[in-house]
Amino acid sequence: MSDLHLECEDFVPPVDDADVVVLAGDICPHQRGVTWAEEAFNCAVIYIPGNHEFYGGDLTDTLQKMRASAGENVWILDCEEIVMGNVRFLGMTMWTDFSSTGDTEKASLTAQKAIPDFKCIRAEKSRFIEPADLIARSRASRNWLTGCLATPFDGKTVVITHHAPSMKSLEGSPHAGGLLDGAFANAWDDLIGAPVDLWLHGHTHFPVDYVLNGTRLVSNPRGYPGEVEGFDPTLILEI
Repeated sequence: MSDLHLECEDFVPPVDDADVVVLAGDICPHQRGVTWAEEAFNCAVIYIPGNHEFYGGDLTDTLQKMRASAGENVWILDCEEIVMGNVRFLGMTMWTDFSSTGDTEKASLTAQKAIPDFKCIRAEKSRFIEPADLIARSRASRNWLTGCLATPFDGKTVVITHHAPSMKSLEGSPHAGGLLDGAFANAWDDLIGAPVDLWLHGHTHFPVDYVLNGTRLVSNPRGYPGEVEGFDPTLILEI
């Protein structure tokens, strides 16, 4: 699940028998989402920071604080891998490079004017983030993932990102259809397929479940109160 936005409304997850809970970002700003996850689940939790986790903080310190507050059952992944049984989980925020709409410059300028990230997240304590910061992080994330996928693994591979890896995840979304799409999804379709068995993401506030190049892509966001239809808090995927 993703985009719980606990800063807007509380959420009590139903009791289930999942082996692993995946939180694909935008749970709650700062490390508050980590504390919530510790208390809410008795199983292993893989937590990917979304953009809202960084609100009111900076890109480096926030991640360090999240990791420091994580207990034994919560793993914070950003360009990191964890293996559980025969399943390899590759997790990262991802960000976007704003190129998915075909006009990187216009998309990045549009996002900078319209999206609160650029007034709520600092690259460092002295300044707020700029599109160039996110482009660099997105490209570094892609390079990391490409290297991981090129490394043979005898088991299943699950990729978890906050941002969407394909523009197909926006098809049918009432929020999509303009240059701002470049801030929500990358065009990483070439990385979708073998050896990736499952790709989980959030950010779009639009639930999807489809197959591309043999890989299943799923997003299960709650979104803001009253915003999203189709959120399934009991969703369990078998790999």
